[in-house]
Amino acid sequence: MNRRNFGTLFSTNALIWLLLLLVLIFNFSIRWRLRDMPLERDEGEYAYAGQLILQGIPPYKLVWNMKFPGVYFAYAALMSLFGESPQGIHLGLILVTSISIVLVFLIGRELMNAAGGLLAATYFTALSALPFAYGLAGHATHFVVLGVCLGTYALLRMEKSKPWLWAAISGLAFGSAILMKQPAVFFAAAAFAWLSWRVFSKKEKALSTAGIFSIAAILPLLVTAIGLAWAGVWDRFYLWTIQYAREYVSISTLRAVPRQFANGFGPILDEGVWVWLFGLMGILLVFLRTPYRRAAFWSAALLLAGLSATVPGFYFRGHYFLMVMPGIALLNAALLLALAERIRRSAQVQMLKLVTASIFLVIIGDLAVRNAAVWYQMTPGQICRKIYGFNPFPESPEIARYLAAHTNPDDTIAVLGSEPQIFFLARRHSASGYIYVYPLTEPQPMAAAMRAEFIQEIENARPKYVVYIDTLPSWCSTIVPGDTQRLLDTLNDWWDTYAAQNYQQVGAVDTAEDQPSEFYWDEQLSSRTNTSPAEISIFRRK
Repeated sequence: MNRRNFGTLFSTNALIWLLLLLVLIFNFSIRWRLRDMPLERDEGEYAYAGQLILQGIPPYKLVWNMKFPGVYFAYAALMSLFGESPQGIHLGLILVTSISIVLVFLIGRELMNAAGGLLAATYFTALSALPFAYGLAGHATHFVVLGVCLGTYALLRMEKSKPWLWAAISGLAFGSAILMKQPAVFFAAAAFAWLSWRVFSKKEKALSTAGIFSIAAILPLLVTAIGLAWAGVWDRFYLWTIQYAREYVSISTLRAVPRQFANGFGPILDEGVWVWLFGLMGILLVFLRTPYRRAAFWSAALLLAGLSATVPGFYFRGHYFLMVMPGIALLNAALLLALAERIRRSAQVQMLKLVTASIFLVIIGDLAVRNAAVWYQMTPGQICRKIYGFNPFPESPEIARYLAAHTNPDDTIAVLGSEPQIFFLARRHSASGYIYVYPLTEPQPMAAAMRAEFIQEIENARPKYVVYIDTLPSWCSTIVPGDTQRLLDTLNDWWDTYAAQNYQQVGAVDTAEDQPSEFYWDEQLSSRTNTSPAEISIFRRK
């Protein structure tokens, strides 16, 4: 009985595929119930940029950010299928995560057996939906994972047949992942390192497949660069994705790493500690004589590349860790199968079933119990408050409805804060390309010029409505005491003077922890009894 015969525990291939279908239904059940979750700001950025693409407006013409444009085109494609709405975006996310789940299964099957693939797919499904990894939102890292999983599966298939075809598919997949988010380059580098090792090991056709992979990986980037240059937005693209991105990753210092990592990864660890402990234990298989050593090596490589991708800038945002999930899921599966193999050799078949089933149920049960309230009990609004605090995501749809009702399609609006979801939901263009004000408040050398440009754009465009967000997370993505406050004061002083001369307040939103937000529009403002400044204020041009 060899290691692939362990799959007989699940009886037949038909049963394996049936169980995989149940895993996909598990993923669907979580995300379908929460399809009405309010868009958060990253989703808002991608949705607004995708909406503009569907209107024929290229990236970086009216929207500026440091991310490569792959996710903008992905959102445009998904919204063309499922609709330009939060529900449509989250339905698209079900499709993306489901494909990733199937690919994790296929990778596990190639590295281990069908049972290993099923175990890895189950772990990955739960991990990719962790609330504080922001797995329920349509982050760019979900699309990175999709490309990485496809590229990894193609590399494994390349060893069996049609190496040139699979090398091309792998290169295109990894190149597309980089288009989604620049740190995906760590995955592509790991793949290229493996292909280079094959060249030095004098594997047959290794040199040609490495060359095909490299050309295919560069192709999506090259085509995108040519397209952006043709659209006349190359200079703005280069400024934001190269020059500003370089400054952005230089703001934090090594001294901030422990605190930033704890803030980003700590809540994720709390959501399922056992899966991380067993995953790290799985790395030990790389150094042991076991049939699952190769699986552990590939899984550990994916884990290491994913961890490396979280490092640039030392920010360690929760959704960065979505790129770690395929590796940790596969390591858990490899460790479980290695333990089963060890028990089988002792001829304790009943013990094999009991121990492996117990470990699997403990890990999955721990994840389910810790996250069941979010996955199956809380409302989308409650979840939004739990995960994002008082960020104005639940309030954005109502604000957008008011703006849409009181403006014409060719009117512009402005948001003083970083809430691009408002532009998308209102279907109105921003008066400025700065849909985030974060770059204006960061202690980086381009900030002064950016603030001046932002102010000039607002004053030139004279937007019909301005939404002012009086919450710190909407203004500062990274806080440097002293510098941050000084830069905030500069913008607030300008707005106080400019608003007094040109705008009048027509709306206010008060938020509270345990009760619905209160909206006051137009003549209702006189009935507002709260004497404190509103968390959100809406102004109309005089």
